[in-house]
Amino acid sequence: MPLTAQKFRLYSDTSKNVRKIVLPVFVLTPETHLGFGALGVKLWQSRHTEIPTRTSNAELILLYTSRKQFIMIPRYTIFTSNERYLIEGFGEELIDFQDYYFGRGNETPASNREKLTYNVLGWENRIGRRIFKRRKLFIGAETRAIQYFDISRQTGGLLDTEKSTGYNGSTSVGLGPALTWDERDNVVNPSRGFYWDFRYSVYSKSLGGTVNYHRLLFDLRKYFNVNSLKRHILAMQLFGNFVRGDAPIRELAELGGPRIMRGYYRGRYRDNYLTSFQAEYRMPLYKRLGVVAFAGLGKVYNPTSINFDGLHYSYGGGVRFKINQREKLNLRLDYAKGDPHYPGYVYIGFAESF
Repeated sequence: MPLTAQKFRLYSDTSKNVRKIVLPVFVLTPETHLGFGALGVKLWQSRHTEIPTRTSNAELILLYTSRKQFIMIPRYTIFTSNERYLIEGFGEELIDFQDYYFGRGNETPASNREKLTYNVLGWENRIGRRIFKRRKLFIGAETRAIQYFDISRQTGGLLDTEKSTGYNGSTSVGLGPALTWDERDNVVNPSRGFYWDFRYSVYSKSLGGTVNYHRLLFDLRKYFNVNSLKRHILAMQLFGNFVRGDAPIRELAELGGPRIMRGYYRGRYRDNYLTSFQAEYRMPLYKRLGVVAFAGLGKVYNPTSINFDGLHYSYGGGVRFKINQREKLNLRLDYAKGDPHYPGYVYIGFAESF
């Protein structure tokens, strides 16, 4: 069957192999405030009678925010025929990105907050080869390069005084092995199965960077179809990020953001290590509408303070609107409470946080 593209439209519900969606979008996060732009999504599937191949997807989002930031983020998950290979990655280009720095550690006070502005150019890519016919276990490698430059910070402020690695800019180039075991039924919005992702990367000046450090990351997710007739889903995630060496301040493990511990500004707490756990209950409400409730626990720490003291928590709920019925691609609106110094944060975006 030849691949046939269809016209761009708001709802791309079709049985064709290729589906395309282009939408005007707006987002709202603590890091960007209000942003306007466009989202392009391409979904396609390889038809094969022997081994089913899950839907691949690629997206590009372009945004200009009320904080005068320009954001461009391409993202993709590609399964080759029979899922012999998995190719996954994303890029980011941020211009005049306004951020806040609170210091380093799990108990930094809110009064530490200081503003900084910088540009980012980065790309991350993983490719894995399936090693078992009946198991979707992929082994391969990750490459990643990211540069922070044109950093503007407060003169005499905390970052300027500490002069931590990367306070004036940095380039990180890393390479290492990656293992992904992905038994999800749907990559965009799973209803059952699990996802295990393990990566170890060495960042080195010999690869073209300006810093030497290494990072171990794991992302473990499990999805339960609690009520298959009504599609009630319980999703859980255990996430860890462990950074050792002379890492730039922006490359340390961070708590907060739209994906890890909603309810905290991304980077509200940062240190060498991060461990977090999240759970979310998802259920349909009416036609394309759905609702969710979620909660999380997590903390950042360093090798000298590995304990359960000082855990941060977050909780909240949200509404989902399905913009593609077949692939279950959602527009999401979440309200999350976590940081005790703020009444809560609102997030508007696409796809689930995990």
